[in-house]
Amino acid sequence: MSPAAGVHSTPVPADPAIDAMVAALPKVSLHCHLIGSVAPRTVVDLAREHGVALGRSADDLYDHSSYEDLGEFLRVLDVIGSLIRDVDDFSRVTYESLTAGGADHGVLYREVHLSPPGHPGVPYPRILEGVLAGARAAEADTGIRAGFVVGICRERSGAAAVELVEQVVEHRVDEVLGIGLDYAEVNGPPGRFAEAYRLAARAGLRRTAHSESGPPHHVEVLLDQLGCSRVDHGYHVVDDPVITARCAEERVPFTCTPVSSDIGRYSGSGDGTHRRIAEMVDAGLCVTIDSDDPPMSGTDPTHDHRVLAHALGWRRDRLAALTRDAVEACWLDGTDKAALLARVEAMVATTPDAPPLQEDPA
Repeated sequence: MSPAAGVHSTPVPADPAIDAMVAALPKVSLHCHLIGSVAPRTVVDLAREHGVALGRSADDLYDHSSYEDLGEFLRVLDVIGSLIRDVDDFSRVTYESLTAGGADHGVLYREVHLSPPGHPGVPYPRILEGVLAGARAAEADTGIRAGFVVGICRERSGAAAVELVEQVVEHRVDEVLGIGLDYAEVNGPPGRFAEAYRLAARAGLRRTAHSESGPPHHVEVLLDQLGCSRVDHGYHVVDDPVITARCAEERVPFTCTPVSSDIGRYSGSGDGTHRRIAEMVDAGLCVTIDSDDPPMSGTDPTHDHRVLAHALGWRRDRLAALTRDAVEACWLDGTDKAALLARVEAMVATTPDAPPLQEDPA
């Protein structure tokens, strides 16, 4: 039986002090995929509306442990994406991601990753209309702000990537801040997409890309050939001290996702230590924390912070520093960044700390 909806894939002990701390902390979300953030009950509703038989209920829809196999994870992701078809569908899932999946966890600002290739047959303008409607409603109801990052599927051709960027440029809106690169790295080395990234640069779009399982050299490709201003995941950068030192000096941000990456055995070899994230922070890198594909990965913004608090002993000041890094790394303009940082500092000031991790006397 798959885990029940709402059950965290990485359980941690009950600790009221840590729970209160992470719940109160302000959060800035730079790595959250729209398709992967659809609540199980919403998936079931969409399937029913579109006449699709899932063969599962909301209680056993997501099998977190099976996502160690990236192919299985992407298969489920594609099924969900195929169910989000109409303007109202996109509006609903965006609104829910930003409110129940965001503002309710102290998220003040989120840059939502869209995957147009994951919605077969759906025109990009329809996607845009729906997500903008959902984002505006969420801001009106909760105050959360959102921008969007349009993801290129690296399993498709470089020409397809150029075509998608052309669509983004043709239908340019202020809320679409930039482009990204996702899906299986082994099937799409980053250099293949240099032309699409050059087109995005000429149009003034920001650029990021996933580098979760690739070698450290891929980080250099993202920076030097694709012109990325930040890197999604990037845990293996610490395997190369020269590249790590460069990224620390240049303040290249890395958007880390503890729970989902641990399932895939990237950020801590699947052992719950999250040692690579700790090594990145210790090396002086600019590191942000997010949830990637909640609840598909059995997590949420609060839980990812809770996991690090337990595994690494990080408390309010260390976790708040990661939120400040996220403000620095986000794609808002200077004025809006300053306003966001002021909100962060005000919330940190009222966040209760938790006792430090007790050393094992043995």
